Amino acid sequence: MSKKGYSKQDRERVGQDLLAVGLEMLSQRGLKNTKLQDILQAVGISKPFFYNNYYTSLAELVIHIINYEVPLLLQVVREDAARQDITPEEKIERLLYRVTHSRQHHLFVMTQEEEMWVYKHLGPEKFATYQQGQVRLYEQVLSLWHISQEKCTPKELGNLILSVVLIYNSAARSLPFFFSEELERTAQAQVTALSRYLASLVDTEE
Repeated sequence: MSKKGYSKQDRERVGQDLLAVGLEMLSQRGLKNTKLQDILQAVGISKPFFYNNYYTSLAELVIHIINYEVPLLLQVVREDAARQDITPEEKIERLLYRVTHSRQHHLFVMTQEEEMWVYKHLGPEKFATYQQGQVRLYEQVLSLWHISQEKCTPKELGNLILSVVLIYNSAARSLPFFFSEELERTAQAQVTALSRYLASLVDTEE
């Protein structure tokens, strides 16, 4: 189909395909092993069409892919929050395990190297917009967990979660002083401790 042959609905579908296909590739391959051309070829569009109609760079696409997975992640948190058969600590632990083992759950969570690459290729305005979106995500998670922002701010929650995830995802490549063979046990201990701490902040009166 030529560029002129794309209807508004076609362009919207392609836009969704870029996000869905990009998420699957990034979650399984990582950013280092995913080229923009891989995504475009799978979706069936050219680079000129991509740049003229969607995003200015791979880094910008990556940020939109992360934003695309936010409602998917929130839906999981929402479903767990509604369960009566597990404790608040278990609800929190389920999310932490999911984002720590993101590849198993087809989620894309950046490593330290990937964060630096994306940061360097985004302008300050786009980076600020991205961070605002992340703050809104953590606000919603705190609300679903019934934890007040007086006890834990959204930015604090983000730092706590990322501190666990980044070590697990990044140690093998960029943290050489870590013992990589023990990362799984280390992550489990951190997830358990963080889940217990956050569960202690839950408002039990709600």
